[in-house]
Amino acid sequence: MDAVARTDSGLVRENNEDAIRLLPEDGIVVLADGMGGHRAGEVASEMAVQKIAGFLVDQLHQEGDGRRPVQAWLQQAVAVANRAIFEMSQQFITHRGMGTTVVAGLFADNRLLYAHVGDSRLYLLRNGRLTPLTRDHTMLQSLVDSGLFKTGHEARAAGISSSQLTRGVGLGARVEVACAGIELEPDDIYLFCSDGLTDMMTDGMVGAVIQESLPDLACAADLLLELALKQGGTDNISLVLVRP
Repeated sequence: MDAVARTDSGLVRENNEDAIRLLPEDGIVVLADGMGGHRAGEVASEMAVQKIAGFLVDQLHQEGDGRRPVQAWLQQAVAVANRAIFEMSQQFITHRGMGTTVVAGLFADNRLLYAHVGDSRLYLLRNGRLTPLTRDHTMLQSLVDSGLFKTGHEARAAGISSSQLTRGVGLGARVEVACAGIELEPDDIYLFCSDGLTDMMTDGMVGAVIQESLPDLACAADLLLELALKQGGTDNISLVLVRP
């Protein structure tokens, strides 16, 4: 697969608490956006991408090559990362309360299996249309889903923060992981990203940039990062574009 990754600390924050593992040869993409003081967010996100990617690689390369990847691998991989992060947060006072979002994908057998926790997202660009494949685990999204607000814009106007997570990797001994899969089609483009991108740009803007940059994924990634910075760059910005 063709794949490109970009990450930037943004224009406001000194540290970059995002982390990426991109292993095209194994069809693996993992992106995490950490949280926690004293650089603990950086620790959490880096642990997450290492543990998840490492678990998936081990499963793919165990004896008996040719095994079909299954959705349970992603759930197990995130559970392994969650346990490691939570245990470290309990051992070191400087890491207490650290956690991270995660969005992970495994491309295999003409399918994409994916999992996510938090508000990092996965999008599909197909036939010129950008569609979100994940749904944020945030208080804002929960209030919209419950019908209290009609749209996220309305909720934000009422003072609801879009960054208040309802799930995070490493925040507790266990974590609920959202998993799904999708059949690949010719010319699909997949975007994995942190909220540093989507908070600065609408889905329409993101889709237009990718569509206008094709077939050059590197150009699309550079333009997305550049525009997110021009829009304010108030958070760390990370993204991976994949063309299976």
